[in-house]
Amino acid sequence: VCVCVYMSPHGGSDDDEAAVTAISNEEWCSWLHAELRACPAYATHGALLDECCAIAARWRTRFWGRKALWNRMRRGSRLAKELAEAAPVLERARLEAQSVKLEGGARVVVIDLCSGFGYMAMFLSELLPPDKVERIVLVDKAWARHGVERRPHHIDPAHISDPGWPIRLSTSHADLKTPSDRRSLLRAFLSRGSPAMLLGVHLCGTLSLRAVDLFNDSPSFFFLGLKPCCLPPAFFAQRGDVFGSANGHCFAAKAVAVAGKWQRGKWVGGASRQELQRKFAVWVDNLSRCVECDVEGGGGEGGEEAGGAGRGVVAVEQHRVQSLWFLNDFIFCSRPWAALAPRSATSAAHAAGPEASGTLAAVPAPNRSNGAGVSEARRAAVVANFDEARREAKRARRAGRRGDAERARS
Repeated sequence: VCVCVYMSPHGGSDDDEAAVTAISNEEWCSWLHAELRACPAYATHGALLDECCAIAARWRTRFWGRKALWNRMRRGSRLAKELAEAAPVLERARLEAQSVKLEGGARVVVIDLCSGFGYMAMFLSELLPPDKVERIVLVDKAWARHGVERRPHHIDPAHISDPGWPIRLSTSHADLKTPSDRRSLLRAFLSRGSPAMLLGVHLCGTLSLRAVDLFNDSPSFFFLGLKPCCLPPAFFAQRGDVFGSANGHCFAAKAVAVAGKWQRGKWVGGASRQELQRKFAVWVDNLSRCVECDVEGGGGEGGEEAGGAGRGVVAVEQHRVQSLWFLNDFIFCSRPWAALAPRSATSAAHAAGPEASGTLAAVPAPNRSNGAGVSEARRAAVVANFDEARREAKRARRAGRRGDAERARS
């Protein structure tokens, strides 16, 4: 991970409040510039990071009167690290928002999954065109539910509720691993088929798969920006699970699951770095294959032609945002948007009867289990094929070593 240690221009640490409050806005901005220039992402996204540095300097002026709030926002190296690692998604999201064709006064909804404190959404509010974007929704289970008193373990939304954001920011409490929370999220913000972008940076384990499920479920999403993080835990492999999506692609959990976890910034577990790197590449590749990039009725409101299909493209891109680790893969999907409600919503309405379904078409809701509705016979076949391929690879390696030994003796 790109770790940037904060030292004030006066030599004090981040915890030295006197040193922090003594420096000018220009000095602080110079420090942030230096931290960003030291990150690997600066080589390819320098112009954007410079622009974001100027934005952060304006935040310092804006929130300076509320010291406790500003200290939470800048909090040492966190702002610089989060900005650098989100830079590829910020860059692509701005290009997509600028180029999308909207009709009938429609405006874009941006959904930021596992938002945490909300740095990416805050920068997007300053970078995206306000005439095209209606709101940015920060989704995290650490936000308090609306109408429920905030508890100590919840994130304080004071910075999000500030009225000075160019594009409205709002929060939504949701656990992406809970199917009802995912359905409620889409129902709340996309039930009318509003054009939308789905973004997620550092989605750990199966959260990345849940993000793909959301994208596949709603035809109104025209852009997916996803940066997967750590791999699924080993118990999925021990159970003989398969992962997959509603588009029919599935793969054995054994291909990607690992034993171990991150603990205080260090990897603790039995898997080696070589195994982690190999399995992460397999994980990202299979996640990209799970994405539905073709949309029925795509191409704007009603599609290019009534009932027509919109063709999209999904790609895995490498952007070096970390210097000490290898999690530099991003999944991007661009596709035409269709002004249709999420499939789960239309399916639920159809199941409730003609009076509830109205004019919505009956579309089967995707299964949101890890296997995405895979039959037991297919699950067993996928796992068996993976086991056989692994045994064959092991035999090939052994044969190669024997051949090397024989050539060495001769």
